[in-house]
Amino acid sequence: MDSTDLLTRAVGVLAFGLSIAGFCVISERGTKLLFALSSMAWGLQYYLLGVHTGFLIMLLTGVRQGVTIYSNVMGRRLRLMLVLGFGSVAIAIAVLTWQGWLASSLPLFATLLGTWALFMMGNVGMRKATLVTNALWAVHGYLFDSWELCLTMIVITVANLYGLYRLRGATVVP
Repeated sequence: MDSTDLLTRAVGVLAFGLSIAGFCVISERGTKLLFALSSMAWGLQYYLLGVHTGFLIMLLTGVRQGVTIYSNVMGRRLRLMLVLGFGSVAIAIAVLTWQGWLASSLPLFATLLGTWALFMMGNVGMRKATLVTNALWAVHGYLFDSWELCLTMIVITVANLYGLYRLRGATVVP
């Protein structure tokens, strides 16, 4: 294993940890902040792996997730405009970095659904939509040598289900 492979795996492990932490907290704001940080780390790993659409979509996702921290104080119209804006940028990224159907469409579909969920749904709805996006990212990670991402999607699905269980009776401050 050369130093680039070691760095790629180390970044994947960091992203794994941030992702798991995001689903273990019950604060919506804390979840979104940890998601933003993990997306930036996943973007770096995709860059190291040479997966251009995944790299740029993950960076966009990190920015989007950071913005959604404040979505609870945004009006519906502004949130809808942000969904359209982030969605348009995601489509442009996929078109400009097209690397084939699976390499580019899986991240695109995952980010479009994730964008809608993060801006337009509450914590519970967002977590439920994430079950679908996790499946898309798990397949993408498997196909493009990010075993850490694939494993993360499996583990955070379990953590997400645990978080949903905890939210059933909790009073949560955003």
